[in-house]
Order: sequence, then structure tokens, then C-alpha cells
Amino acid sequence: MEHILIVEDDLNIRESLQEIFELSGYQVSTASNGKLGYDSIMENCPDLVICDVDMPVLDGFELLQAINQRLKNTVIPPFLFLTAKVEPQDIRQGMNLGADDYIFKPFGHKDILQSVRLRLDKRSKLMQNGQTDQVNIPNNAFDKLALPCDEGLTLISFDEIIKCQADRAYCTFHLSNGKSIVVSKSMKEFEQLLLDNKFLKVHKSTIVNINYATKYLRGKGGQLIMSDSSIVYVSIRRKEELMKVLRNQNNIGVQLSN
Repeated sequence: MEHILIVEDDLNIRESLQEIFELSGYQVSTASNGKLGYDSIMENCPDLVICDVDMPVLDGFELLQAINQRLKNTVIPPFLFLTAKVEPQDIRQGMNLGADDYIFKPFGHKDILQSVRLRLDKRSKLMQNGQTDQVNIPNNAFDKLALPCDEGLTLISFDEIIKCQADRAYCTFHLSNGKSIVVSKSMKEFEQLLLDNKFLKVHKSTIVNINYATKYLRGKGGQLIMSDSSIVYVSIRRKEELMKVLRNQNNIGVQLSN
């Protein structure tokens, strides 16, 4: 039995959709916001997701962005966005994230069932033929980092992150507002995403946002003084790359010690 997840904050719409799909023979689960939807996708691996765009806590675009980031190159279930928005830029944003289709409110029962069936059949055919490279591949960069933490999924703008430091199976993200987020995953989970967003690895256990560096103290490897007054040690093998960045980006205002 194919499994459909409905992520919708409106109770009436959520229950109406659940009834439509259950009467049509689908297994259905629901979530009332994007964070709960994220947890359900990660735990239950639904065959298809129907997701509202405008929701509190975590909207539909942010949810798909977080799922793309977390699952990386693995196959992501088809995403059908529910929305009352008809602006071209909104549709384009969803499609850039890898959305498979839009369903506009108000919707007809027959139309939504046909759309879901079409996507499930297409997905099944691609999977059977091993064409997973054609399935839901987003073509945009992420502007936020999805962090699964004790408080639930948190999306943090890359610009807010001062540094990420590893401690065995944990890593800590230090933010510009003085807060820190501890994540029970290794730094390798986020390393490439950070590097793709112009962060710099200065030590095997530390990746920094060089825009928050204020001073470089010379030494065998050296040290960086960050905007929060913390000291970051630079390994010898990472020093050359750091110095190249500091020389080529002297507009970032990092003071070099004598």
C-alpha cells in the first residue's frame, strides 16, 4: 500500500485530504507543520508528500530545502505543494527546490487524485529503470543550514554562523547572536555544505566563517581571533590556504599580527 504524507496546518483541509486518500486505498499520515513533517519523512519514508506552502514554524519551501539537504543525493519522495499563491516567482521557487507539481486551492477531488497517481506512477517507473538521477534534483543553493537538535529541526542562515567545532560524534555551531547549537552528529555531516558556502576549514575540528575573523596571530599554525573574542587554532596544513584567503580578500578586514 502506497504511503502519502499530508503536511498541512489547516485541520479541515488536512482531514479532508486524509479522507480522500484513505477512501482511495492509500496509507495516509499527517503533520500539522513543517517540523513535524520533517520528522515524519525521516522516520517513515513516505512514497509521496503533499505539503502546504504557507505554514507556521517551518513553511513548505523550508521543509523541502531541509529534506534536500539532509538526504543529499538519495531519492527524495515526490513533493506536491498545496497553495493559494499563483505568483510566477512562488511557483518558480518551489520548482527550483525540486517540487514535482503544484495543487492550487481550492482543489477538486478528481484532480488531486489524478495528480498524485501520475507522480507515483512516474516515480515507480523511474525507480524500476534505475533512473534515480532524474528524480527530484534541486538546482539551487541552500541559503540556510538545517540542524536537527534537541529543540527539533532548526534552520539557521549561513550568515549567522561564526564557526562550527567538532567534538567526537558531536558538533557545536556558534552563532553571531551569542547562542550556540549542539548537534549530535559529526561535523562531516555538514562540512561540504559549509565549504560550498565559502566557509573555511582551519583545523580538523574547526570550520570558520572568515567574515567573523578579526585578527590573525602568526605562529607555527597560527590563531584566528573571532568576533565573539574566541580563539581558533589553525593547523599547519591549513595555514597556507588560510593565508591565501587573507591575502586575496583583504577587504574582509582581518588584522594580521607582525
